[in-house]
Amino acid sequence: MSQQVLVDVRSMPPRERHPKIFKAWEELPVGGELKLVNDHDPKPLFYEFRAERTGEFEWTAVEQGPEQWTVMIKRVAAAAAAAAAGEPAPRPAWAKPDEAHLVDVREELRAGTEPFPKIIAAATQTPEGGVFVLRAIFDPRPLYQLLAGKGFEAWTERLAEDDWKVYFHKKAARAGGCGCGGHGH
Repeated sequence: MSQQVLVDVRSMPPRERHPKIFKAWEELPVGGELKLVNDHDPKPLFYEFRAERTGEFEWTAVEQGPEQWTVMIKRVAAAAAAAAAGEPAPRPAWAKPDEAHLVDVREELRAGTEPFPKIIAAATQTPEGGVFVLRAIFDPRPLYQLLAGKGFEAWTERLAEDDWKVYFHKKAARAGGCGCGGHGH
């Protein structure tokens, strides 16, 4: 029989929820399950798991509101220690905090609301050569590939366990191009 841990965060202050969930998760053996009970859809938590623990978990929705959301998070593999041991890349010249537009979505993520439209709006408003800085409570890795498709490169700075700064730089379009006038490519 596999180990199951119940974590009910409904009565906890939002800032304490993710640390409690991840502490319980880290203590689970492979094959163990974390049963999470929440007062809102834990979609931001799912994105955090997907970004930081790819291949380590299975996520199954059990109850989907409106008063209570319950999910089972099963540990299917051990933590990828190799990724944690990597050295951070040096700061690129374009990653200058004082020259960037700040988009802080930490409170939205803690409250369980979806900050994606706010992030995409910032990306859309960033001119070529411009930078916007995203503040989040986890490393938003799925955004890197999405925004790379829109001409951005990223550099990440981890300030604390639940405080990340990601600099997104909109690269200048290549000269010459397709000769089509640059319409929506």
